[in-house]
Amino acid sequence: MATLTRLGEALEAARAEARERYFEPVAAELRPLLGLLWPEAELDWGDETLLPRALIRDGQEEPIDILSGGTQEQVALLVRLAFARMLAKDGRHAPVILDDALVFTDDDRIERMFDALHRQAGDLQILVLTCRQRAFRDLGGRMLRLEATPDTGA
Repeated sequence: MATLTRLGEALEAARAEARERYFEPVAAELRPLLGLLWPEAELDWGDETLLPRALIRDGQEEPIDILSGGTQEQVALLVRLAFARMLAKDGRHAPVILDDALVFTDDDRIERMFDALHRQAGDLQILVLTCRQRAFRDLGGRMLRLEATPDTGA
């Protein structure tokens, strides 16, 4: 039983270290990004999972799993951008790859999400893969198109 107690204490210490080392800097990077969509918004992180548990906006705590699909994907993307910026500041650059992200995002919010992407693009490599060319045209950046190849029968 003492071994299990020590193991539990070690796990809790590791969680506390991860929260201090990663989540405080990520939260600092995330605040201005969240503010582009919802002024004064913040995320509540689950103690057990270390994942976003709730979005707090206008003084209301809303569990992530009851938010609309668009809001969930926006929060997820902003968290990824914040983590990438934190890693970049630590000298560990990692590309952000978005594969048909923001499919549930309305026109007004997609413009604000583009603002977030532009804000982070200065020192991050962001690759956007999409079949929605018109929606993403205003994002800018270098556009590459994949051409269909003839079926070789192989």
